[in-house]
Amino acid sequence: MVVLPALVAIVSLAGAFLIGRDAWRRASPDKVAWVVAFVLFSLAAAAEVVGSLGGWSPALVRVYYVSGAMLVVGFLGLGELYLLASSWVTRAGPGIALFMVAVAAALVAEAPVDPARLGQEGWHALERGPVLVAVTITINTMGTAIVAGGAAYSAWHFWRRRIFRHRMIGCLLIALGTLIVAAGGTLTRLGRPEYLYVAMLTGVSVIFVGYLEARRREIPAARAAVSSASVNVTPETPARPAHQGSNGHARHDLDPAIEFLVALLALESATEIEQRCRFWSVDAGAAPHLSRDQAHRVWAIRLRLPPVSRERLDRRSAAAQAQIADLYHEVLAPGVTALHADRQNFLKSPPR
Repeated sequence: MVVLPALVAIVSLAGAFLIGRDAWRRASPDKVAWVVAFVLFSLAAAAEVVGSLGGWSPALVRVYYVSGAMLVVGFLGLGELYLLASSWVTRAGPGIALFMVAVAAALVAEAPVDPARLGQEGWHALERGPVLVAVTITINTMGTAIVAGGAAYSAWHFWRRRIFRHRMIGCLLIALGTLIVAAGGTLTRLGRPEYLYVAMLTGVSVIFVGYLEARRREIPAARAAVSSASVNVTPETPARPAHQGSNGHARHDLDPAIEFLVALLALESATEIEQRCRFWSVDAGAAPHLSRDQAHRVWAIRLRLPPVSRERLDRRSAAAQAQIADLYHEVLAPGVTALHADRQNFLKSPPR
């Protein structure tokens, strides 16, 4: 049956195209890793379709195994690592990817393919020795644990802070889809290969829907933040008054989000600022200049900053300014709003 692998190939290509378009607009290594993962999904499924319709060859078997059985979950895990621990993964990520690909390709290239079994058993004709099996299980187990665990942790983080409901749901779906894909591989190793593409189609679709859900609110939220900033913070409407701190800098006691930005901008290292933003799930862009919407968002927070922090913001690159604006409008300000709402609800609640 080629219908299920063909559907997996189509869904995976759609996922690679969408994530690739997002990565083109705002480059980040986690998106690049996920594009590679979805391309590998599609490549393995396409190899299954070609092998089933036109017959398997040793080269096609090796393409299928190295892309689908070994590397795809590894690249999903690498993408999640960029989000969870970007400080060291940014340096080690390319090396991890090259090492993983080199080991997988070398082991599969050396594994013999039994010609007598090729016509009837397809890719199962690949003779998998103990080293190849151990490396395959290790990559898939670690990748699944990183993606599912990291996505679940992010969902819990959003739920605990009562922010980004759609991202929370998206993370849960990504974790669930990854577990479904892993279950398909486990069933195959346990001698039930007929369920492989049922699990693959379901798992890839759930991951894709999770990604769509996680990104669904990004653009509308940005526009809402810009609109709110345009109405409430304009040259004719000055920011709320600040108190003078002991160091001579303005302290915005009434806005913890601005206080956080003041402390962030006081850091001298551009890399450290970027890493702090990434910790709060805000990736850095790569554009050499600001778009019109980004310029509105940067200007909105600039009006609220004390003079010293404004100068520090102005010295940052366009990509860094856009990242800091995203941190304020999409993470810090909604969090402060939720905190104030909780406080108001507590004050309005009747005493017990």
